[in-house]
Amino acid sequence: MVPGMTDATPSDLAAAKAYFDRFVQAFGTFDGAKVADLFATPGVALRSDGVLVALTTRDDVVRYYQAALDKYRRDGCRSCRWSQLSVVPMGRRSLLAAVTWDLLGEDGAVLVQWQQSYNLSCFDSDEPKAFASTSHAA
Repeated sequence: MVPGMTDATPSDLAAAKAYFDRFVQAFGTFDGAKVADLFATPGVALRSDGVLVALTTRDDVVRYYQAALDKYRRDGCRSCRWSQLSVVPMGRRSLLAAVTWDLLGEDGAVLVQWQQSYNLSCFDSDEPKAFASTSHAA
């Protein structure tokens, strides 16, 4: 354990679960603007290919996620789900949350699976937003 780090509290876990549940709902609309509501700017995304993407403005976030959503839909994805949540608190208002994502086809079959981590913090409300995401490279 890192000095100063403590185990996640029930409220940390609840906040992370609620964030990912909101993400699933936003994803299901295939609307990049709805997904962008879950992110703070400026922010950054580290893709699985090692490319670091600066998400300086809300428009950057919308474009980034809309491109991904459009690709997923073209590839037959109709929904997503998360599992295997891991949470590490980082101070009073931030946490690192990692999940496994499944993209699901029309029949509910898993099309793609990967792990991703999110740096979450409460900025203007009690609901956390992500300011960084890291796709875990295989």
